[in-house]
Amino acid sequence: MPTGHPTPHAEPVLRRVIGMGGDHVSGAGNRVTVNGKPLDEPYVTDADENVMAGAYDVKVPHGRLFVLGDHRTNANDSRYHLSEQSGSFAASGVQGRALEDSAAPNVLTTIGSLGIVLTLIGVAGYVARRRAWRPLPPGAPRAVA
Repeated sequence: MPTGHPTPHAEPVLRRVIGMGGDHVSGAGNRVTVNGKPLDEPYVTDADENVMAGAYDVKVPHGRLFVLGDHRTNANDSRYHLSEQSGSFAASGVQGRALEDSAAPNVLTTIGSLGIVLTLIGVAGYVARRRAWRPLPPGAPRAVA
């Protein structure tokens, strides 16, 4: 999560690193090439061509990163700051790294399933207690403890 962007942000942002120092990055619309090779970007969420971002062709300065958001039509990324250090972030501004791992969805599914099971157990317990407790008919003898 780079934060050393030319335009300061109040909070860290999550962007995908497309190019590192020395890389040649170019793009137009949703098509991006790095060092002359087109990127296959199945993670990009926009199906339509992004007409707001102009074409770009930069060499990323050493010690810096060229970053793009996955939701390109709504990402304040390197494309919009090309006049400042070729739109790059300082590599030293990276605060964390998001890894592509299937563990996170599995953990969320497990936690969600556990929540549902615990809710069902709680409801079943409530119903059982409710059925077990019935008022005695008038005049019935009461047990004394």
